[in-house]
Amino acid sequence: MKPHVLIIGGGIAGPALALFLNNAGIASTVFEAHSQVDDIGGGLQISPNGMRVLEQIGISDEVIARGIESDEFSFENQRGKVLGRIPNGPARIYGIPAVTVARSAIHRMLVSTAERGGIPIFYRKRLRHLRCDATGVIAEFEDGSTSKGTLLIGADGIHSRTRELVFPEGLRPSYTGLFTVGGFASHSSLAPATPAEMRRMHMIFGRNGFFGYAHFDRQKPDTVMWWSHLTREWEPQSEDYKNWSTEVLRGELLARHHDWQSPVGTILRSAKDLLCGPVHDVPSLPAWSKDRILLIGDAAHAISPHAGQGASLALEDAMLLGKMLSDSVASYEQAFAQFVQQRRSRVERVIAEARRRGDGKRTLTPATAWIRDRVISAFALFSGARMNHWMYSYKID
Repeated sequence: MKPHVLIIGGGIAGPALALFLNNAGIASTVFEAHSQVDDIGGGLQISPNGMRVLEQIGISDEVIARGIESDEFSFENQRGKVLGRIPNGPARIYGIPAVTVARSAIHRMLVSTAERGGIPIFYRKRLRHLRCDATGVIAEFEDGSTSKGTLLIGADGIHSRTRELVFPEGLRPSYTGLFTVGGFASHSSLAPATPAEMRRMHMIFGRNGFFGYAHFDRQKPDTVMWWSHLTREWEPQSEDYKNWSTEVLRGELLARHHDWQSPVGTILRSAKDLLCGPVHDVPSLPAWSKDRILLIGDAAHAISPHAGQGASLALEDAMLLGKMLSDSVASYEQAFAQFVQQRRSRVERVIAEARRRGDGKRTLTPATAWIRDRVISAFALFSGARMNHWMYSYKID
């Protein structure tokens, strides 16, 4: 008997998995802890490996039409000197491009496609408790409701409630020492002068941090997504930073980046809302599954944003797990084991790479910053074109 799968988490991995299961004739139900909203999150990049998954779902053309094909990384210092430029997943190399796009746009496309396929998605369903028996898994929610399925997949993000319940003594998200602030900014001067500039992602390294920006919406050429990483030795708590004044935080950013190249100041002054939070990743978990429950995406292997792979890895997980659960011969135990075996080494390598890249975005001494800039220049010149190939070329057969 094919399973009925309960999916905890309605972000990116959850609806994507539901779509792959639906295509295989497997019923699923998605439960999301928050209310249904259309403007969550900032901007992100879907790399070619993630775009291949969206192609299988059937929305890659829509993503490309809405977002911006991201052809090139431009590494710069705070004075505006270009340290090096390298290709960033162009379609001529990978057959499908890397795309920068609003996270909310990707989310809406996935949810709309799932709803058109008749996949139930329930909101305000915050998981409280889980229990397994011989025939399935029962999920209990904080509103008092319950649901039973034959399997349960935790796709509920870095602060996964599923992970807490399944592995109560397990590892927790680890603070990386960086605090990210970002969002969107609109100004007439941000409109690109050339098509090449529209498709370029700017990565600016300074002595006291990092600033990145890129265009992300074909319909809004004068708007960019942006992000800045601030070094914080101690992790700010959510009850504190969620109450920080936007203008006080903007003032700190303007002071930190006051002598940085244009258009950093324009972006900071033009940004309406500031999204912020500490950067975490999840160390290697001893196990991703227990009984009839499996973790995927950030719940299993959260990655800091420095490699631009979080959403793409979650999409890979969804496609591979959907494929394995659709195998009518394999048991769910075999499917879970094969999934972990195929995914663990790849995602742990990406997590380590993201941490390494994040080290160059911290506050540095002038001498250390000088060395870093020259390392970036040499790397871009001699091996930069191959920097992301092992990540971008990945395919699920």
